[in-house]
Amino acid sequence: MKKKVVVLAHRIPYPPDKGDKIRTWHILQHLAQHYRVTLICLIDDPQDCQYIPVLQQVVQQVHYLVRTPKSMRLHAGMALITGRSFSQECFYAGALQQIFDDYLATQTPAAILCFCSSTADYVFRSRYWPQRFHQITLLDDLIDVDSEKWLEYAEKKSGFMRWLYRREARLVRALEQRIVSDFDRVFLVSEEEKKVLGEHMPVDKVEALSNGVDLDYFSLAGVEQQHFATAPSKLVFSGAMDYWPNIEGAVWFAEQIFPLVRQQVPAASFCIAGRNPTPAIRALERIPGVEVTGTVPDMRAYLATATICVVPLLIARGIQNKVLEAMAMERPVVATRGAATGTSAVNGEELLIADDAETMAAVIVELLHDEVRRKELGRKARAYVEREHSWASHLQRLSKIIDTAS
Repeated sequence: MKKKVVVLAHRIPYPPDKGDKIRTWHILQHLAQHYRVTLICLIDDPQDCQYIPVLQQVVQQVHYLVRTPKSMRLHAGMALITGRSFSQECFYAGALQQIFDDYLATQTPAAILCFCSSTADYVFRSRYWPQRFHQITLLDDLIDVDSEKWLEYAEKKSGFMRWLYRREARLVRALEQRIVSDFDRVFLVSEEEKKVLGEHMPVDKVEALSNGVDLDYFSLAGVEQQHFATAPSKLVFSGAMDYWPNIEGAVWFAEQIFPLVRQQVPAASFCIAGRNPTPAIRALERIPGVEVTGTVPDMRAYLATATICVVPLLIARGIQNKVLEAMAMERPVVATRGAATGTSAVNGEELLIADDAETMAAVIVELLHDEVRRKELGRKARAYVEREHSWASHLQRLSKIIDTAS
């Protein structure tokens, strides 16, 4: 009989349309192939309730609670009263704690896998902590070092907001330290993230578990029968456009880099493709040649018709799925150094790195004028992700940990 595994996710892992959900979804699918999985999660977008039947077809049980954006804001405010981090207050629900504890009252899973730091609260606040958990392999996929991310945000702000972000960084770091101390194994998306965490605590129980990419889905062969509208000299930036680093990067590129490109290549266009564009993103359409799509039914349509995929992130943690997806689609990628962090792709051969506006514009212009170079970069990019970013090969490690320890 298959072993039991509980997955605690801070948000529903479907649809896989943003970084953390993509990773959670692939890990969930892998676990469901080998174990009897019970998923417990919050839903922070009520529209995502429609996807519960999809999850029920994958795992044995799904338990969830819907928390509206308004409710999220109320819980964030409560954090200032309780002294807990915003992450903990927003992604913790007493009703889900009851479901989790009721499960543990009658069953002992081989492993419990928490996604991000906030869901570890369900373990630490369980009425069975710590006695019952000695029999269970405790795993936490931090993905990124969130405490460091909040510190980076703080540096971009001043006054009250700087204080707020520094407070969040301090509280999240304390939780990360407790997780690393009390859990059996902790994962991060890259060796670079592990090194960052190691500056603040011992990391002997921490290891890198890199992201993969769906190589069958994200491939030119997968879309060759479809006909997508194309345009010459088309630059594409993809991602959730309500996420601060993406917003900042898109604004920087549209206002500081794209005009320099257009001076040399007047036909160039810049397409910002992704869900929930904020007013700041929508306002970029005032710039000639800029298009903002909003939610798209198939991101491959935009990647397949891109001349170059750009990833101009000024703040970036972990590994960027948008980089892997573009490379899988054989598109040349021009990225900042931070956006390329977490990959072992060779600069100049498998992608191109540029950190300031003038350099990035010059690299893009040169590439737009060199079709042979673009095709060579795209071919090598695809070969790189095939070699280094297969989900199946990465996730075998997860199964080995569960089976060895239990």
